[in-house]
Amino acid sequence: MAKENGIEESKSDPNSWMVIFADLLALLLTFFVLMFSMSSVQVQEWQALVTSLSEKLNPERAMIQEIDWNKIDEALVFEEQALNLDYLKNVFEEKLSHDPILTRSTVTVLDDRLAISLPSDLIFELGQAELAPDARGAMLELGEALRSIDNEVIVVGHSDLAPISGRFYPTNWELSLVRALSIAKLIRSGGYRGNIEAYGNGSSRFNELDESIPLDERYHLARRVDVIVLENKKDE
Repeated sequence: MAKENGIEESKSDPNSWMVIFADLLALLLTFFVLMFSMSSVQVQEWQALVTSLSEKLNPERAMIQEIDWNKIDEALVFEEQALNLDYLKNVFEEKLSHDPILTRSTVTVLDDRLAISLPSDLIFELGQAELAPDARGAMLELGEALRSIDNEVIVVGHSDLAPISGRFYPTNWELSLVRALSIAKLIRSGGYRGNIEAYGNGSSRFNELDESIPLDERYHLARRVDVIVLENKKDE
């Protein structure tokens, strides 16, 4: 091992340059911090400079992209969805089964709606739109069952083909409309918090009933009020 002036030469370290380079980076960063504190550099310009230096000095560092936090906040906002119709069918079949009048209704899931068909014979007197005392409590119970859902609800009255004979409601269409309005009002009183639209179809949908069903049964099915639960959300 060579010696000079009595002093042994130390072995050269191949990584010693990294210490010097790290010191240089620290001094360079200190310089820029000092320059920033003494000037009125715009924040955006300073961020751009820091980003540029970081990419140059550490090319393997993952780039941090600018994030639109407003869009993220919007995405995190909880949006209530209207309840699934198949789920509602099971719920209503269970709830309606405990009432002697509502248990006679039928619950059907169609393409975009759920129909609760209430037999008018059990709810109204013949040719009348006033509800029977027992039926009134049943409609309030139905409103309570609809209270917790966010789906839009409409009520549609129907009738059979037999002409009506009464001075208050000269046509089946008028009777079906007033009956729908009566049901809608009680559902609201029972607790449903959305707006309810009411319609009267009279006997206009009678021909849609299955012709294989005996005529007297079709007449019975036609005399009904449908409470329709839609897929979309209700309007408050």
